[in-house]
Amino acid sequence: MMSKKQFIKSQMDCASILGMSLSEYEDYCKDLKVPKEALKQNKKTRKYDNSILKSLGLTPKDLKMKRGY
Repeated sequence: MMSKKQFIKSQMDCASILGMSLSEYEDYCKDLKVPKEALKQNKKTRKYDNSILKSLGLTPKDLKMKRGY
């Protein structure tokens, strides 16, 4: 967990990356909205591609699986 001082520093870093002051960045974050419908659709239509495994010379069976599956 971050301390308050670390949190403020990270906020200042983000603001400077975006070229804003800290107060402008805080206002920007308050007005920020995430489209929830788009997130739901992405989860439903998400398909996994194992082509990266082929390039590494692996198969899905080589991956560590959770117990119970």
